[in-house]
Amino acid sequence: MNVSLQLLGQSGCRIEYDDTVIYMDPYLSNSVKELDAPDLERLVPVPLKPESVTDADWVIISHVHIDHCDPHTLPLIAGASKGCNFIGPPTVLEKLSEWGVPSGRCHTAEESWKHVSKTIKIRAVPAAHPVIERNREGRLISVGFVVEINGKRLYLAGDTSVENELIDTLMSLRPITAALMPVNEHNFYRGRRGIIGNMSIRDAFQLAEEIGIEVLIPVHWDMFEVNSVDPEEIQAVYRNMNPAFDLQIQPTSIAL
Repeated sequence: MNVSLQLLGQSGCRIEYDDTVIYMDPYLSNSVKELDAPDLERLVPVPLKPESVTDADWVIISHVHIDHCDPHTLPLIAGASKGCNFIGPPTVLEKLSEWGVPSGRCHTAEESWKHVSKTIKIRAVPAAHPVIERNREGRLISVGFVVEINGKRLYLAGDTSVENELIDTLMSLRPITAALMPVNEHNFYRGRRGIIGNMSIRDAFQLAEEIGIEVLIPVHWDMFEVNSVDPEEIQAVYRNMNPAFDLQIQPTSIAL
């Protein structure tokens, strides 16, 4: 079974299967530079204008940082895709409300399955960004998502490092066929710059091996120079570690 995939830069992607279109963390602007840090210019062009996104059925958002929950993208998608619904942690839903997205279209990311079509269901899993956190009601502050499509599972990590709770959760959801995982590691210099970072390449590869992933697609390596990873480095580590999964950089579909 092939699922259409378009990588949008950073952790963003567009997934289409059986006439259902899901966007994850679409960052379709230059808002980080405009609102946060003038030196953080996009390295990759905006792949499509947010006001042109008329096909979204669901937008799933991992956390509130603006390169994932973008004030210059999400309200425009909400306006262009009138029937689109949004899933995210409570802090994300607060932002969507501030931006005028109707509450009836916004759903809390829960650690239980939610059917979004006849063949697709979604559930949130913990994300350590930089640690796993929950609010007073016990809901996660940052999340990844496991998407089940026709019985096959795909892990969309969002922004996360590796913690035992995440491993345990993913192990309980096996088999997971494919995953999109960040590889922009945390390090001293990124931390000094105010960048949290995520898994290292080796962290992502070892997590993929531990939970039995068959296909790994690295993300969050391409958007900003200070937070980038050279694809040749990713491939070099892959050759050196020689893991069991298939590494795919910038594919246009996922075999599940």
